[in-house]
Amino acid sequence: MKKQSILFGILLCFVSCQISVKDIIKKAEDSTFIIYTYDEFGSPIGSGSGFFIDANGTGVTNYHVLDGSIKAIIKTANEKEYEIDSVLVSDKNWDIVKFSVKNNGDTFKPLKFSKKKIEKGDVVYNISSPLGLEKTVSNGIVSSLRVDKQHGEIVQVTAPISPGSSGSPILDEKGDVFAVATFVRKGGENLNFGVLIDKEKIDNLTKSDFSKKNDKFNAQSDFIILNIPADDGASIMLNAIEFGKNSTTLYLSYTHLNLMGGENYFVWCELNKKEEGFTIEDLDTKKEYYVTSSTLGVNKENATKVNLATTTKFKVYFPVIKDDIKQVSIYGCGKSDSRWQFKNIDLEKYKAKMNVNFDDYTRDYALASLREGYFNDAQSLLLELVENNPDDIIALNTLGILSYITDNNSDALYYFSQAIDKNPNDDLAYINRFAVYKYQKNYSAALEDITKAINVVPDQPDYLGYRAGLYMDMEDWKNAKADYDKLIASEDFKRDAVAYMNRALVNIFLGNRKEACDDIYTAFNLTDDKNIEKNLQDLWNKCGCDR
Repeated sequence: MKKQSILFGILLCFVSCQISVKDIIKKAEDSTFIIYTYDEFGSPIGSGSGFFIDANGTGVTNYHVLDGSIKAIIKTANEKEYEIDSVLVSDKNWDIVKFSVKNNGDTFKPLKFSKKKIEKGDVVYNISSPLGLEKTVSNGIVSSLRVDKQHGEIVQVTAPISPGSSGSPILDEKGDVFAVATFVRKGGENLNFGVLIDKEKIDNLTKSDFSKKNDKFNAQSDFIILNIPADDGASIMLNAIEFGKNSTTLYLSYTHLNLMGGENYFVWCELNKKEEGFTIEDLDTKKEYYVTSSTLGVNKENATKVNLATTTKFKVYFPVIKDDIKQVSIYGCGKSDSRWQFKNIDLEKYKAKMNVNFDDYTRDYALASLREGYFNDAQSLLLELVENNPDDIIALNTLGILSYITDNNSDALYYFSQAIDKNPNDDLAYINRFAVYKYQKNYSAALEDITKAINVVPDQPDYLGYRAGLYMDMEDWKNAKADYDKLIASEDFKRDAVAYMNRALVNIFLGNRKEACDDIYTAFNLTDDKNIEKNLQDLWNKCGCDR
């Protein structure tokens, strides 16, 4: 009886000493975080995971999570955000970095390193943020212990590892970390790998190869990340502003999301136009600073080409601003053009703290992915985004464009219509839906959309040109001429040979021979394009013009 009581007591102690899975998860959640990274333009380049190893905020993640970034922000389980201060030590082959955060005096709950010898069949857990889905829990077993030529000692586990899980802890049955989730081998199932890690190995790490390759990481104290879309929600994004010693620099990106812009869209930055060009206005002093140079083409004839559904990045340079500017407005094409305006930016707010909104980060990362032509990746990210945030107009327009270029016009119309439903003043969505209707020769629906776009932005002459072209397709020559008259009267098109040539064609159909000849003559003097000149010569002969 006594032996039975002792045995029962031992079993009771054994059961009570076991750590429940819920306890393991809770402890690990408090010690893990998601990492958001930004490139030299200040635009998102991806997310990863990591974990604390001491109470001061020293963290560990994979080398490749931070590689190539200029800034990184971590977000903890309690929704607090901290900027990574510096990478302390690193080993690219091992794929490990140890870093500190700007902790603001806060303390953190670190994970303990496992002291257990890991064997095949051991139960493992992983807490990470795959695809930004924070605090995702997975479990499995140790499949194998291996040696990899690049990483050294690695562990193969059945616990799933997805994009965004890199840098997260792989835990034993007590919730102690013994490996860092690092990579997945495609083409099979459950081929998930982590590099083995322990306290002694991390304490003895003295390499600092990360800093040599990423010397700009956190080096720019006057580099302010913004990632603000233009006020009208257009395709231009102000990623960052840098108050440097030699210049003040705007970092911007443009995504071609206008179907009427054709396969290629052209953007440029004219110089020496003062307030009619790129301008930074100090809202406190009312002082204005004007562009001196940029990485864009300097005029329409030498513009920078942007392919449809792709993103281009560029820099715009201004004189050195020595004043401590707190609030600014930035005008891309002058104060009269609403397309490229970023008004009332509180720089003090962005200087004080970077706040990461996951929906915005996902959308901006998807747009940045288009720069590399990763359409499928961008589409997957945007679909997930609109499922959680159906009011994101930029995401809806982008999905519409991606659908259109893959010949899925029904989905394209759906996304553009959703964008219009969410914001009836979204002229870009009207323009894009107009383009699809025009392509389908649904002229009545197209006319309704282009007219609404003009009503939303009456000072955008391009839209008049789109409608004039539609009227020509409909053989409504009178209304086509009325729109071309307004178009040519605008500053942007008063010296545009094609606009005069099209109006000449309209005048021919209206029987206005003299006006047609005048337009052809004007167009001849405005162009040196051989194809346009040939078309003008044909019109000249057709009209029997004589001067």
